[in-house]
Amino acid sequence: MRVYWVGHATTLIRIEDKYILTDPIWNSNLVGFFGRHVEPGIELENLPALDAILVSHAHFDHMDNFTLRKLPKSTPLFLPKGSPNYRGYGYKSIQEVEPYSIWEENGLRITAIPARHFGGRWFFDNLWDGDPYTGYLIQYKGKSVYFAGDTGYQKEVFEKVGQIANLDLAILPMGPYRGIGGELGNPVHVNPFGAVQAFADTKAKFMIPMHFGTFYTAPDTEFPYIIEAIEKSPLKDKIRLLKQGEYTEFP
Repeated sequence: MRVYWVGHATTLIRIEDKYILTDPIWNSNLVGFFGRHVEPGIELENLPALDAILVSHAHFDHMDNFTLRKLPKSTPLFLPKGSPNYRGYGYKSIQEVEPYSIWEENGLRITAIPARHFGGRWFFDNLWDGDPYTGYLIQYKGKSVYFAGDTGYQKEVFEKVGQIANLDLAILPMGPYRGIGGELGNPVHVNPFGAVQAFADTKAKFMIPMHFGTFYTAPDTEFPYIIEAIEKSPLKDKIRLLKQGEYTEFP
């Protein structure tokens, strides 16, 4: 098993012969604002053939029109139920997932895991589109990966996903964070300390941090908090902190 951190919440997960891409964004900015601090770690043209594209929610830094229009349309696209603006992408297979719904094909099993977030595409549209945000549990050939997407701290859900699967890896958000907020983050974003606690809750064997140092905040701003949270954790030796473009392998 190998995981590349492309940047922000974009990861390329390889489990045996399957490739799964999460929250793909190769755009240089968000709707004309918030330019990238770090370029994507992999060129879009160099991606392998994909078996699934997972989108956690419709915010512009996770559901990027520019990127989704360029990815192969034969790949199954997963979105939380209520996500807007996706019919025009042209994908042959679009899976609208609800909490704990399961999709399985050729041994690849994907389960939607509830997230605690906010807003639809334009924030205010969350008044009528339900709860269009999710995480994902990916299982294949006895291996399991939890990609949390964007979420606040939710102990019961983190513990439950660890009960559903004997997790090999949790990919968890750590930002944006500037030292302001509650002990474990705010209601819709875990901070680095909340992410480390979530890792403990899931009982996963390893953790990879993501969702920091790409758009909203420069890496140097967030690194001190992230390193502090990791160093204070008794699980620090199981947390693999990557830079954009780096990958790590698991036996």
